[in-house]
Amino acid sequence: MVDSSQLIKIPVKKSRSKKLTAKAKNSSDNALGGGINFRPLAPKGNFSASTKSSGNKKSQPLNIYRKIAVSFIVLTVLLVAVIFYFSLVKVSITLIPNQENITSSLTLDVYDQTKNTAISNNVILGTVKQVEVFESKTYNTTGKEVLGQEVTGKVTIINNYSKNQPLVATTRLLSPEGKLFRIKGTINVPAGGQVEVDVYADQPSQEMAIRPTKFTIPGLWAGLQEQIYGQSQEAMKYSEKVKMRIEQSDIDKATKDLKEGLVAKAKEQINSAFKDYDQVIYEIDNNSITQELDSKIGEEKEQFTLSLKMMVTAVAFADEKIYQFAKEKLTSVMPDDKELIEFGKKNITYSLSSYGLSQGIATIKAAFTGKMALREDAEVIDRNKLLGLTSEQLNQYLSNIPEIAGYEIKFYPSFIQKVPNLIDRIKVEIKKE
Repeated sequence: MVDSSQLIKIPVKKSRSKKLTAKAKNSSDNALGGGINFRPLAPKGNFSASTKSSGNKKSQPLNIYRKIAVSFIVLTVLLVAVIFYFSLVKVSITLIPNQENITSSLTLDVYDQTKNTAISNNVILGTVKQVEVFESKTYNTTGKEVLGQEVTGKVTIINNYSKNQPLVATTRLLSPEGKLFRIKGTINVPAGGQVEVDVYADQPSQEMAIRPTKFTIPGLWAGLQEQIYGQSQEAMKYSEKVKMRIEQSDIDKATKDLKEGLVAKAKEQINSAFKDYDQVIYEIDNNSITQELDSKIGEEKEQFTLSLKMMVTAVAFADEKIYQFAKEKLTSVMPDDKELIEFGKKNITYSLSSYGLSQGIATIKAAFTGKMALREDAEVIDRNKLLGLTSEQLNQYLSNIPEIAGYEIKFYPSFIQKVPNLIDRIKVEIKKE
């Protein structure tokens, strides 16, 4: 152990730091201000440190309230915009349906009501009869053999000379174009007078049928040709000397024409006889046709007479029941989303399939065509596929639907060209014309 009495006490020197600091300060003050002491100025307004701290504390709640108010206004505007969008924005689509043809047919029996009395309400009553039709007509033959041809006419010979001028038959007459004619008979043209004479072409052809003109008489002395000449008032006529005969083509053509006339005559007669019925179908029994010809093929005749007789089967009936049956048939074969928009009795055509005259029953075929289009309640568009589409996308979607012939799109308000995202804001309707 160390004895405390042996400890040496070392004197503690005072720190010179304070002195040096003070001295340095005084030296600094002397350097800056020449020994002048500066005091800090108090802030203007006599605000103390405690007052400034209190002001900062009060401004903090005001900033928070301001931020809350602005946020509330922004949220309110957004909410109003959302309410505006979902309450006012919508799209209306009007579809113009495409009209499509739909065809079908029925086979029905028509019962002659005079021979069938005990029949049901579903059968067609009418008349099934066969009518005899007769017709006779005269036709011109076309078989021709040309025996010769001629060009004839009339010329007035004018005599301005002081003496009579006799002209013998075959005296030549010459037109300005050099076409040569001859007079048929001998004539004597009085001085200062004129005589009309028949003439003919020296070499007949169609080109010799010339228009009215002046003729010179080459057989006269040149000095008299100006005094005695010919003048025609009408054009020359070309004709042929022919021998006519009956050809097979004449008979065939006459038979066809007469047969058509018989059908028209039969139709007129039957329509008059069964005018109380709506429809009448005709069919000619070709096996019953008989003909009579008053001449023979090759016989030389300009005309011949042909007579035809044939049997025509007529089926007459009322068409109201058939119209109803046809309408029901079209409706039954039509798709569920479509409806019949155009169909009438005029859209039904009838043809005769078979008949039995003894039983008084005829089988007819009724072929008919109607027009169908989409129903007003048809769901042709899946509105879920339209959500959010732009105007261009919507147009492209609608144009690819085959059942639609056209469409009209209206956005509300008009400046929003986009389909809403809510199905109930999409209105689709089908326009009925």
